[in-house]
Amino acid sequence: MNPEFEQTLMLKELLKNRIEQSNGWIPFDLFFNTAMYEPGLGYYSSGTYKIGQGGDFTTAPEISKYFSKAIARQTNRLLEMHDEPSVIEVGAGKGTFAFEYLKELEEIGVEIGQYYILEISADLRDRQMQSISNLPKSIRDKVTWLESLEVDPIDGILIANEVIDALPFKRFTIENNQTYELGVTLKNGELEEAAKKSGKKLSDEIEIISSEIDRQFEEGFISEVRLDFQKWFKAISGMINKGSMIFIDYGYVRNDFYRSHRSKGNMICHYQNQVIEDPLKNLGYQDISASVDFTQLANVAIDEGFFIDLFTTQAMFLLNESSLSMIGDIDSEESRMREIQKLKQLIMPDYMGDVFKCMILSKKISKDNFEELNHLTHTL
Repeated sequence: MNPEFEQTLMLKELLKNRIEQSNGWIPFDLFFNTAMYEPGLGYYSSGTYKIGQGGDFTTAPEISKYFSKAIARQTNRLLEMHDEPSVIEVGAGKGTFAFEYLKELEEIGVEIGQYYILEISADLRDRQMQSISNLPKSIRDKVTWLESLEVDPIDGILIANEVIDALPFKRFTIENNQTYELGVTLKNGELEEAAKKSGKKLSDEIEIISSEIDRQFEEGFISEVRLDFQKWFKAISGMINKGSMIFIDYGYVRNDFYRSHRSKGNMICHYQNQVIEDPLKNLGYQDISASVDFTQLANVAIDEGFFIDLFTTQAMFLLNESSLSMIGDIDSEESRMREIQKLKQLIMPDYMGDVFKCMILSKKISKDNFEELNHLTHTL
């Protein structure tokens, strides 16, 4: 039997059992957790997670090494505030970012204590270790892998690139002016999307959002919300004693996230570098994610004692640290042009430049660390 088909079949059977044990219906976030994170079967935990050329999707560090280099130079000002700063990277993918980031810190003479990588996937840890093994011993000896949040809080920074979009989310729709929760049921033995009258917690949250954006959701409107986001943020932010957290991800402020023209929601699925509309397909072999509500991130952070140090587009964040001037140092004209083309994917508005945002959240350090940048904080 084809291994891919066998894994999909096993995951489908597991989901069927969970649906049957839950009176014939499970909410979408439970389906998501199973499809993405089920040990040995889920997309992120079974070794099927594919990034880069020939994979399911491509992240910024895989497109251009100057993404990591620019962030190293940008975060230098934050690291310098501490006597012996440490860095935590959450969800390090193939280890490409860590490799280039640590090399660049060495290049510009920035000393750090430890570089922690928080990674729950054994397969990805193996890939990251292989990448880090190519660094000089003096650098790679600073790298430590964490499988849980159990680490003494650090003074320094936490970096999370395309992490929040992969967190579980609930999906909802509006029927007869009431909130319904989308989930998964069984029909003739097959998985099928189905809506169910929402519980109080979800319907209350949708009312709050509707009030904040000053608009009632239209009939048939579909979207997403991360109900348990504060719990996740509290756990992650507990790793920082004093310092900053840098979140880079695709998404919108709340007013844009729930605009009428996004009436089918912000969820996206990727399989072999193709966008797939149906999250129930290619079980265990396709990525499922949803845009980030940056207003939610900001509100939760403030509740947890952080202040917004920066909110801007990815393009503004990268260009400010003279990525182009770094590329200008390349001797070969052909290599220089090739790197410029790669960088364009990260900074051009039609690609990742505008839809990807950077939010830096800090606590117990001085404010106004990025005054020269074009802040979008007023839009939150």
